[in-house]
This record gives sequence, structure tokens and C-alpha cells, in this order.
Amino acid sequence: MSTVTQDQTQPNADSRPGGQTKETIEATTAAVKRRWLGLAEETRRTVLYAAAAILCLLITGVIELATRPAVIAEYGKVGKEFFPEFRDPTLASALNVAVIDPDQVEAKQFSVERTENGQWVIPSHHNYPADAEDQLARTASSVIGIKRGAMVTRWQADHARYGVVDPKTDTLEVGQVEGVGKRLTLRGEDDSVLADYIIGKQVEDELDQYYVRHPDEDEVYVATLNIDLSTRFSDWINTDLFDISQSDVVNVSLNDYQFDELKATVTQREVTTLHRETSLDDWKMDGIDEATEQVNKDAIRDTVNAIANLDIVGVRPKQTGLTPDLQLDRDALGSQRDVDRLQSDLLSRGFLLQPAQDNPDTLKLISREGELATATNDGLVYNLYFGRVFTGSQEELELGFANHPEQASEDAGDSDSSEGENENSAETDSSDETDSGDENEGSDENETGNSGKPGRYVFVTVNFDQQFLGEAPEKPTKPEMPEELSAADAETEEATPSESESPDDSEASDDSEASDEQADRLKELRESYDAEMKAYNDALEEWQSYQDKIEQGKEKAESLNRRFAQWYYVIAGEDYDKLALSRSDLVEAKEEVKEPESESESDPESETQPQSSTEETAVANQAAADEFLAENRSKDGVITTESGLQYEVLTEGEGESPSQDSRVKVRYKGTLMDGTVFDQSGDSAVEFGVNQVIPGWTEALQLMKPGAKWKLYIPPKLAYGERGSGDKIGPNTLLIFEVELVSIEPNLG
Repeated sequence: MSTVTQDQTQPNADSRPGGQTKETIEATTAAVKRRWLGLAEETRRTVLYAAAAILCLLITGVIELATRPAVIAEYGKVGKEFFPEFRDPTLASALNVAVIDPDQVEAKQFSVERTENGQWVIPSHHNYPADAEDQLARTASSVIGIKRGAMVTRWQADHARYGVVDPKTDTLEVGQVEGVGKRLTLRGEDDSVLADYIIGKQVEDELDQYYVRHPDEDEVYVATLNIDLSTRFSDWINTDLFDISQSDVVNVSLNDYQFDELKATVTQREVTTLHRETSLDDWKMDGIDEATEQVNKDAIRDTVNAIANLDIVGVRPKQTGLTPDLQLDRDALGSQRDVDRLQSDLLSRGFLLQPAQDNPDTLKLISREGELATATNDGLVYNLYFGRVFTGSQEELELGFANHPEQASEDAGDSDSSEGENENSAETDSSDETDSGDENEGSDENETGNSGKPGRYVFVTVNFDQQFLGEAPEKPTKPEMPEELSAADAETEEATPSESESPDDSEASDDSEASDEQADRLKELRESYDAEMKAYNDALEEWQSYQDKIEQGKEKAESLNRRFAQWYYVIAGEDYDKLALSRSDLVEAKEEVKEPESESESDPESETQPQSSTEETAVANQAAADEFLAENRSKDGVITTESGLQYEVLTEGEGESPSQDSRVKVRYKGTLMDGTVFDQSGDSAVEFGVNQVIPGWTEALQLMKPGAKWKLYIPPKLAYGERGSGDKIGPNTLLIFEVELVSIEPNLG
């Protein structure tokens, strides 16, 4: 009994759930095995392949789920602007463009900014004053609204491939140079970043598509660029060195010498001076042999043209220690070492300071290749001292994203002749320690041997010389009013109504004759006095105007000297060749004129023949002019003014006409009636005052508008009259001009 009970309450191991599971698995396995073995061999193989395929699909799915990236947020920026908050181009107060010099693997920069006092300067070019406000606004406008196009990568490793490596990075390697982009940054007044782009390679087969990225982002996008930007130094400054017109020049003096700084000797050759009273007069030369020589008109015209159009292609700052009037600044020069450093700086550019021979207390500047002085009719004398060949780098920052391919190639060509500011710092610093020895001589010769025309250092000063204003008028003395007029005026003022009443008829008949005589006498005196006062006032105005010109000239000379005192200027080699002349370049042999043989040398009337011939020529020319004008005035389109001037309007202009006191720029061509060209401006416009030319021009210019082109037929009386001008314009010659009024210039007088 107890045995049975025990068996019922404690079952054996095989009856527990674990044992039952094991038996079920074994039974199932055995059943599957029997079925598997019962299948044909071909069927078993098919099942295995299917299972393997399912397993592979499962593994692939797991991997895909494990490696799938998160949604790329940067794709959401496509089509949006890089700097959407930048809308006002006038907020830009600083520009910086950075590129990489592939040869030296270093960043080079061009920058423009506005200083605290409101002046624009170019920090990358020694803080030279810039004319930048409008140009920077145009550049800023062209970079506003640049949008992100298609995103091509989001990985930093791809930056070199698209050319968007930051040129300002500190970890740039040699192998990355080809992948470095151009970085363009615009900043506002508070140094805040308005726009900042790294511009890479151009998209293949797309003219205006470039790879662009934000400096703080790794993503690279395609963007459409139409940027109005130049990093050429000359495009940001007023390149006109003197800002004068060729018609202003009245005196040119060439001091042709050379100095050897090693031997401290000066080789003096000659001083050549040419002068004229006005722009309408012929040039004359001091010391010319008028029997055999004459001034080469074409040569002096080209020289004056080159002076008036002399452009700056580069600048270098001077060492401190020299005042604008070429005296040592003792406050800036604390020791002899400072003086030596100043002299070394001058010598490295081809200049030397020496005590003047006539006054040892005054310093005189000597230049390596001589001097040229140009005087204008406002009394200013511009002195050019020619120094060494410029040996700095002539490269410009080449951006490579010009709007048009032809413009890009043009800019690249110009950069060969325009001075960039990318020279080695060693050249700038060498002025502190460089001696004027053979090393400098060698660099001069090497630069001259280059295939291109190297630039030339020039030192510029200005002084005022009253003699070039013309003859000084005397201060007039105010005429005194005759006593009779004074008394008559006093009586008129003191007369009362009763006294001025008409006298009795009997008295009037007796005094009428005397009163008439006195009235005539007073009238004559008053007319004479009024004429004297008018002449006095005119003379006083002329004298005062002359005094004003003196003061203005002195002030302008002082202002220009302050400007020029800070810089060595670099001019183009071609310009130097046009200015560094000698006497032989400006003189030509006079052509022999054969005198006609007279029938009788003993004829007393033969002595007056030249005068008679001139008078006959004047009469004949006047008759020809009258005949021409009479026939010409009836032609369609020809307008005749009250003065007799005739003109045709070839092209209409727009805007306001100039006044008699205006300064204008024109292009012109002057011919005689037979078509002979006696003068022309060529492609370049000429600037002068409206009242500085012949009367026919003065009248016509005041009727024209900027952009107009007229054909003028000027009668002799409105041209050079009986005196003629030069060899080609005889007495009473009618002149024909084609005149284009290019612009009306601001009058700085």
C-alpha cells in the first residue's frame, strides 16, 4: 500500500515536462529526417538553395538597417541663399580677397576698407588712399543673393577635388595647392561678416557655374556667380598722377644727367627748356639755332601728352624723416642711424640727398636718371625725378571667375604690365639695411634685360612759381571824382522841393543858355568818370583774380606735396621712355626754303615783296573763305549763327551745355578746305577750358551737349585771323573741325 502511494505521489524523471519536450524534439527530428531521406536527391538540393537565398536576404536587410544614415539636413538648404540677411550693399565697409601663390605656397591678399575717419584705403597696398565707395557697393551688390544650387558633397575630404580648400588655413600642404579656392569676404562697420564665400573650380562646360562653400561648412554646392570685382590695384585708385590737361602745360624742362652713387659723381649732359604762352601758341626752345633747327612739333606734343596722361601703376611707402619740402625731419630722425636708414632707402630706389651747392643748409634731391619739370598755367611746377627700375613683383591677384572668358584673358594680359602688391616682404624691408653697391646695380641691369617693359620709380614734388601765371597786373588806383560832379551831386542831394521849382518865365529866358552848357559839361564829365571807374573796376577785378590765383596755387602746391611726400610712385616703362628724353629728341633740322629769284635784284620794290605776298595771301584766303561759306550755308543741315559760325550736327548729345567757364574733354580733327589735316587729338580726349580756345570753338562748345559730335566751319575772324598760326594755317584761313564733346569736367580752379 505504501509502495503504491509513493509511486503515485512522486513520478519518475521521464514523466516531467522537460523529458516530454526532449522526446517531442527527438520524435520530430526523426520524422523530418525520415521525410528528408525519403525525398529525391534533386529535391533536397533545391530546398537547400532556397534556404540559403532566404538567409542571404535576411543578412542584407540587417546590414542595410544597421548602416542606413540619418536624413541629411543639408539637402534642405538647396535653393536657399548663403547669406539671406545681407540686403543693403552700402553696409559693406571692408573687402578682402585671399588666394594662394602656388609657387611659394602662401596666401596673398587684396583688401580695401574704410577707416574710422571715413577715408578709404587699401591695406594690402600700404594703406594707399582708395577711390572705393562706389566700386565696393557694386561688388557687394553682385554677391547679394547667391543661392545654393545642387549639393555635390558633404565631406571635407572632397574639398580639394572641387577647389574649395580655404586659402587662409594654417595647415595647408604642398599637395593641396591645386585644390585651394578663392575666399571673398565682405564686412560691415562693426567688423561683422556680411558675406563670406570660398569659390572653387568652374563647373565643366558652364560659364557662370562654380563650386562654392561657406567657410564654416563642409558641404559644397554649385552656384551661379556674376561677381563685379577687380583686385587690380589701379582699378581702385585715381591713377592720374598729376590730374592736368595738355592744354594747361606752358613749360617743360628736361634736366638730362646721371649720378653714380658709388663714386658720388654726377654726369651732367644738358638742360633743355621749352615754353609757350598759351595752348594756341607754338612751342619755343631756349638756345635753339633758328637758322638750322626747329622744334619737333610731333615729339613735344607726344611728350606733353605723356605728362598729362601719366598713370600710377604702383606705390611704395617712403621712410619717415623727410619733409615735403625735402628737408630732414629732426623729430622723426632720432639718431644718425635713422639718417643712414633714410639715405639707404632713397638709394635703393635710385635717389640721393645732397647739400645744395649754393646753400649748404638746403638739401637737393638727385635722381639716378635725371629730372623733368612741367609748369602749368596755374603756376604749379611738377618735378619728376627718375629713379631705378622697379624690381618688385608685377603680379596681380588673378581671381579666375570673370564674367566673360574674353575679359578674363584680357585681365591676365594686363597684369603683366600693371604693378601688383604681391612682392616678397624682403624687398620692402631691404630698405633698412641695403647699401647702394654692386648688388643694386646688378638688379637694375637684370630687370632691364627682361623682355617686358619694367616699371620705374619716380619721386614727385610740386612748387609754385608765379611767373607761369603770366604777366602780373598792377594794382589800379581808384580815380577821383571831378569837383564839379561832386558839387553837382551835393546840390542835387541838398535841393528842397521849393528850390527845385521852375523859375519865373523872365528869369528862365536869361539863364537857359547857361544851364544847357553846364548840363552838357556835367554830362561829359560824368561819362568820362564812369568810363574811368569801369576801367578801374575791371583792372581791380583782374588784379584780385591774379592774387587769388597766387593763393590758390600756393595752397594746391602745399596740398599736393603732402600727398606726394608719403610715396615712391611706380610708372610704366613705356611712359618712362616717352619722358626720359634729351635735346636731340625734341629738335629737328629746319628744311631749307628756296627763295624765288627776282627779276631785278636792284629793284627797290623787291624789299617790300614778302609783305606784299603775305597781304595778297590774306586777301586770297579771305575771298576763298567767303565763297565757301556762302555756298555752304545753303546746304541741308548746315546752321549759321549770328557771328558767322557754321555747323552741322552729326550726333545729338544729352544733358546741359557747358558754360564759358567750364572745362571740357573733346576729341577733334582739324582740316583746311583742301582736306589737309593740321591738328587732331587721336583716340584720347583732350581737356581744356571753353574760354581757352579760338572764338569759333568757344561759341560752338556752349551750344553742344555731352556726347554730341558736330562739324564746324569756322570763318577766319573766329579762328586765327590775319596772323594765322604755324606753318599750315595761313592768314585769314577758314578752318573745318569735327568735334566730339566727350564730357564736362568739374572745374577745380
